[in-house]
Amino acid sequence: IFQVTTPRAGVRVPPPTLRPSLPFVPPKTNTMGYAGYAPGHKVVELTVLQQLLKQIKSDKSLETLEKLTRNSAQAPGEEKFRKVRLTNEKIALVITNVPGAKESMVEMGWVESDDGENLVLPASKSVTMREVREIDAARSALRKLEDEEFKKRIKQRNLTSMDPNKKRLLAEMDADRQERAARGPVTKGSVATPKGDGVMQTAAGAGCSGTSGG
Repeated sequence: IFQVTTPRAGVRVPPPTLRPSLPFVPPKTNTMGYAGYAPGHKVVELTVLQQLLKQIKSDKSLETLEKLTRNSAQAPGEEKFRKVRLTNEKIALVITNVPGAKESMVEMGWVESDDGENLVLPASKSVTMREVREIDAARSALRKLEDEEFKKRIKQRNLTSMDPNKKRLLAEMDADRQERAARGPVTKGSVATPKGDGVMQTAAGAGCSGTSGG
């Protein structure tokens, strides 16, 4: 229970003390963002499997890896899909001797035999279509990179075989475009130019008479 007291007559009550409000200080933010990206840029860190798949620079290797993984995911009870012979000539060419390929399979759960001749997927391990999609994404990224590199080589070859005069002309045109772009658009309104002193002159004032001479 709160008790409210009233001041006695003749007793001066001092006014309440007003405390100045503090200015609002916004929290500090990192203007550069994560890893040098602009703020708000979503950065997705690669998984270990994605990093290993990125090391593989052979589409044939990724294709074989995708096939082996898909077979194991779709038929997990088939023993023939749970063992890969690393010493096989074709497998050695696209898996064993390719950086990142065998390591990717180990990351997915495959185990190398003691003699180093086989990769075996234990009964306690399994692969899914998620790993298959990861391999497909790596193949798409590799193809895009190869297309970009091919276009660069074609462009460089065309520049090398181009006539020197044409090459110089294209360079001058490009430099001219860059210079005009740096200056920006030039816009200037039309301004009326005054003519004469602005005083109307009559025919008589100009020395002309209204009658023709005889």
